[in-house]
This record gives sequence, structure tokens and C-alpha cells, in this order.
Amino acid sequence: MLVTYIRSSSYNNYDYCQQQYYISYVLGHPTSSGKKAEMGTIVHKVMECLGAGKKHVQDHPRKKLIINDEAIGDISVPKKDLYKDSFVNDIFLRSYEHYVSNSPHKFTKGDKKNCKDWVWLALNFNEGQFDPRKRLIVASEPHFDIEIKEPWAKYEYTLPNGEVVSGNLAIKGTIDLITEVSEGVLEAIDWKTGKRIDWASGEEKDLKKLAKDPQLLLYNFAISEMFSDYKQSIMTIFYIKDGGPFSLCFDDLDKQMFLGMLKDRFEEIKSNTSPKMLSQNQAHWKCKKLCDFYKNNWEGTDTNMCRHVSECLKKEGIEGTTSKCTKQGFNIGHYDAPG
Repeated sequence: MLVTYIRSSSYNNYDYCQQQYYISYVLGHPTSSGKKAEMGTIVHKVMECLGAGKKHVQDHPRKKLIINDEAIGDISVPKKDLYKDSFVNDIFLRSYEHYVSNSPHKFTKGDKKNCKDWVWLALNFNEGQFDPRKRLIVASEPHFDIEIKEPWAKYEYTLPNGEVVSGNLAIKGTIDLITEVSEGVLEAIDWKTGKRIDWASGEEKDLKKLAKDPQLLLYNFAISEMFSDYKQSIMTIFYIKDGGPFSLCFDDLDKQMFLGMLKDRFEEIKSNTSPKMLSQNQAHWKCKKLCDFYKNNWEGTDTNMCRHVSECLKKEGIEGTTSKCTKQGFNIGHYDAPG
């Protein structure tokens, strides 16, 4: 399979279902967000804007608070308003209305209450310990695109249109919030509104599992490259409604462990010419309940997308299928933040 970059979601998606990974990240067919994911996006947007607002106040202490956001619009208020509950509620309402108005899902009053409750659960935890407004903000929602400069990370592919692409594997992504907790020490915070489980295995993520979590290790590596002036970073993954914050400190050995994991995954994906389906007969509940490629037919056929690609792989092989089934206009190296 073709692979030019890896982000935490694609790394984990390969474990979840190789076929879903192939259709999403190699063929370029997008999946739609479920309602629960969109509810999480609403909460994330509030946290992002609070972090951006606090960063603006830090950088411009004598000016009004200004937030320019594509989703919620432009806000200009006295900087003291940042710390008012009414400001948080206004940001929440703007976020909620934006995402709900553009969603195919039906939202209820209960959904709106849940989203708002999750925002305040995160902000009020331990007397506001993780409230972005009480932190020294380094960056809110920073994007990264980092080339891995190792001999094993080189690639060269011929695309379906005949174009030859070559380069080095990159890691790409977006981190929710980066703060400075003391001189030389950063803390990255990632908000989660879902369950604290590994969706591939179904197992609960405890501290032992989180210490080897690809997302946290990837973020830690990215931060060490982006903010090299800092000597230490803390990674906090905050499960808002399933256990609260879990914080871990990583060192250079963990960076090397991550590079080893990344190398193995890169080589595994590159050499995979027959991506496995989660369930050959598509009987698994995850196929029926969670996968768009099961629910939607391939255009012009009465066969769902997953089955169509599977049958094409049997007839045409990986190269023929990639040539025939790649979404028109898709670029294997393109990344839309936040992912």
C-alpha cells in the first residue's frame, strides 16, 4: 500500500481495520462523522477558543480580546470577559450552532445539555486545573508536519495517474493545547469525550497501556521537534466523562521506542498487498454500526464500498485496485487539519 505520512488516527485505524484504512487513507474516500464525534468537536472548539483567547491576552495585554475563528466567527470583547462564565457559554452556543447547522444528524435538547455539561466538567475539574484560561499558553491547536529523517523512512511510488512521488515519511497532526507549566517544561493536553478504550481490542486504557499509546508517543515526538528549547514534556490525555486526566512523562528512550514503532508500522503498511477486512462476511457489529463503507454502496453498484473494494482486490490486485478505485482528485500526501 502507498503511505507517505502517518498521524495518530491512521496509525490506530490500521489496527482497527486494514480495509477501512486502505479505503480511507490510500484510496481517499472520506468517512462521515457520527453524532458523538460531532459532539466531541463542539466541546473541542470551545477549548480551542479559550486557549486562543488566553494566548491573545498574554501576547497583547493592553488590547481587547480578539478571537478570529472560521467556525464561530470573530469576537472582540474586553479582555476581562475571558474569565466570565457568560463568555464560555457564548463560545459554546456559537460552536454548537455552527456544527449542528452543518450536520446531517438530528440533535436534541439533551445532546445540547450534554455538550455544555462536558465543557464545564473539563473546566471545573480540580478547581480549574486544566482550564486553558488559567494556563500559560504556548499554542492552541498547533498543526505539525514533521519529516522523519531516517534511512528507513524513504519512499518512492508511482501513482495511478503515472506521477512518481518520492520523499520521506512524515508524521502529521494537530495537538489540542500546549502549555508551559514551569521553566523548561511543557504540558500537552488532549481532550477526549469518548470512552477510555482501545477500539481495536476493546480493552480499557490504563496508565500502563497509555505509556505505549501511539498517539501520545507521536505527540511527544512532535513536541520535542517543534519546541526543542524545552527540556521536558508532560502528555495529558483528558477523558472528560470517563476517568478524567491521565498524565505521563516521556524521555529520549520513549522517542526511540516511538521511532521503532513507526518504522514497523510504515514497513508493515508498505508491504501489505491484501488488506484484511475486520470481518470477511461483514457480520461484526462494528461493521454494521460504525463503518460508512458497509453502510454505503459503491457509486453505480448495489454492493457496499467495503465489499466492492474487496472484490476488486481479488481481481485486480493492490495496484489495479488503487488505480481504479482512488477517489478523483485525491492526493496521497494531502492532510486536512485537524485530520
